[in-house]
Amino acid sequence: MAVAIICCALVFLALPTRGWAQEPGSLEVAGGYSFLGDSELVDGFGLGWFAEGGWRTTRWLSLSAEVSRHRRTQDVGFIDVEVTFQTLLAGPRFWWPTPRFTPFVHILTGATRLDVVARTAIPVDAAGDDAATHPTLQVGGGIEVPIADRLALRVGVDYRRVFTNAGLNESRFATGAVYRFGR
Repeated sequence: MAVAIICCALVFLALPTRGWAQEPGSLEVAGGYSFLGDSELVDGFGLGWFAEGGWRTTRWLSLSAEVSRHRRTQDVGFIDVEVTFQTLLAGPRFWWPTPRFTPFVHILTGATRLDVVARTAIPVDAAGDDAATHPTLQVGGGIEVPIADRLALRVGVDYRRVFTNAGLNESRFATGAVYRFGR
């Protein structure tokens, strides 16, 4: 697995760079898949998606907004527990442009709607659910690698804290495409 990641990184670094639109005033949209893990509610990673938009205010700063959804189901004996995280976040993203790729870090805040459903079929079909919205902080970073004039690949890793009564600490790995509109 590590060899495959290193090979992919070398291929992307070898791609020719073009006029990657990083001028102030540009707008961007991004989307892709992400994996949310380390939740105290269920084991394993929940597959999900993210979509975001941003406005590049300067060469090194943009304002971003992100929406994401992750779902994970776990079998706990006779009970199936399904947890859905629906998150809306916004905040600054800081860039360090280089000729071949652009690293970034961000601090996003917002809210997560947490839906928990427990179902069982023994001895009879029964279900219970709970839904609540909680404040959320997400800190992370990653890199963007240009693929074409206004298209790039984005890979990132985040730490997410959902402020429930007990507090949820989660990690997220995301990968997707970015399209940037120039002025």
